[in-house]
Amino acid sequence: MEILEKPCLRVGTVARAASVRARAFLAVLVICQGLAAAPKPQGAARPISHPNRELVNARRHVLGARPLGMYYYSADNRGLQSLPSHASQMTLLAPQCFWLDDQGFVHGEIPASVMDIARRARLPVMPLLVNPKFDQPLASALLRNPRAQKRAAMYLAYLARRDNYVGWQLDLEHVDPADKGRYSRFVAEVAARLHRDNRLLSVAVVPRFSDAYPDRSTKEFRTGEWGAPYDYRALGRVVDFLTLMTYEHHGESDPPGPVAGYEWVKEAVHYAIARVPRSKLLLGIPFYGREWVSQGQTETTRSLAFQDAQELLGRPGTEFRWDDRWRTRWFQYRDASGEHTGWYEDSESLGAKLQLMRQYQLRGFAAWRLGVEDPKFWTLPAFAPRSERDARTANSQRRQPKPQDRVPARATSRSR
Repeated sequence: MEILEKPCLRVGTVARAASVRARAFLAVLVICQGLAAAPKPQGAARPISHPNRELVNARRHVLGARPLGMYYYSADNRGLQSLPSHASQMTLLAPQCFWLDDQGFVHGEIPASVMDIARRARLPVMPLLVNPKFDQPLASALLRNPRAQKRAAMYLAYLARRDNYVGWQLDLEHVDPADKGRYSRFVAEVAARLHRDNRLLSVAVVPRFSDAYPDRSTKEFRTGEWGAPYDYRALGRVVDFLTLMTYEHHGESDPPGPVAGYEWVKEAVHYAIARVPRSKLLLGIPFYGREWVSQGQTETTRSLAFQDAQELLGRPGTEFRWDDRWRTRWFQYRDASGEHTGWYEDSESLGAKLQLMRQYQLRGFAAWRLGVEDPKFWTLPAFAPRSERDARTANSQRRQPKPQDRVPARATSRSR
């Protein structure tokens, strides 16, 4: 099955391939069952005064995780194979299966098979909510309608209570930059409603590199139309955490290059940490790559899973290289269809990005998306299964040091 990529995240490019994004998004919605709006809540539900034990445990698990590892799921066979194999290594599952309309009605449903896996693994679920096809006029209509926004907040609270989600992530994209303040106020309203029920809210944002838009600076990386609607400071004040979508550095309408070049990611982090508490930031990491095929004046692109790139290793004439600046792998070859150039992520390139997460003491990371990753990612030392970490913690707690074993506080050192 063709990879359903996360569309429309590139920065600094105004022209977008809207039809491709629409096809990918619609494919996700067809696979996710139950597209009718949720049953209308009967008035505003009362806040939960005594959260159930499952919610308490889910909150404790998510808020106590260091690093917090959020994994996006977009319904396909690859994702469904990866999820049960690695659920024990995840902090949070974020399925992309819900969307809202301009009247604030919420549509969608997480497939029962996915919820069953999450429940068996005791894995907290935080679904994404998107504007369909990342439709800008729809987002503007919603953000200019206070009644629709209140309805959306009520629906999200109702669905979270009904299906016991730990919270939601808002992923409205291609918002009109003129609606920047309106979007911040909408996020604050949803946050207040979910927090009344002791549930969490996160928000996904496109990278910014300056406060200015249009950004006419001479810097290498500049804020584009898709990053402009996000007021990092305002959002950071009201959400529990924020996903910095540091991917689509080079997208389908750009020339060949890394999906998440190291220096580009680093600059995006620099901007973010000056405006959002580090304890609320999740670094977005891409499991996918991209391949460009050039033939004369025509260029096509496709998303690339790690396994797709590995299948080319033995192909005669294919050159595989490592780029020192971007800290990412790439390859090139020519055949009858044209010149192929691909950039993709493996455990080494992902490890470099995760080192940035540790270096800047961020809360954690958010990976797009399950099923297309390098299997070696799961063997990185920082991401042992929860059961192994819990066992080590329990063992250390069982052995309380004797007084003579204790080291004076001034002589201890803290390891990262």
